[in-house]
Amino acid sequence: MKTATAKDLRQKTAALLDEVRRGQEVVITFRGKSVAVLAPVKNTKRKGLNPVGFGMWQNRKDIRSVEKWLRSLRQPRYKG
Repeated sequence: MKTATAKDLRQKTAALLDEVRRGQEVVITFRGKSVAVLAPVKNTKRKGLNPVGFGMWQNRKDIRSVEKWLRSLRQPRYKG
């Protein structure tokens, strides 16, 4: 595994990305401590969907119909 500093990442991004394209992982360090890893997408494990926001309004009585609610929001404020 190759190591590069944050400065290297700023100045030599294309070269580091070429390394990653070849399949090598690159550890990025900042002030001597590892902070990130550049790795090919195929090698990384994709996490499952984290549905934090899904269903957050499902029990609200004032938003039973999303279409109705959006229509009411999109109406002009002043009728004249």
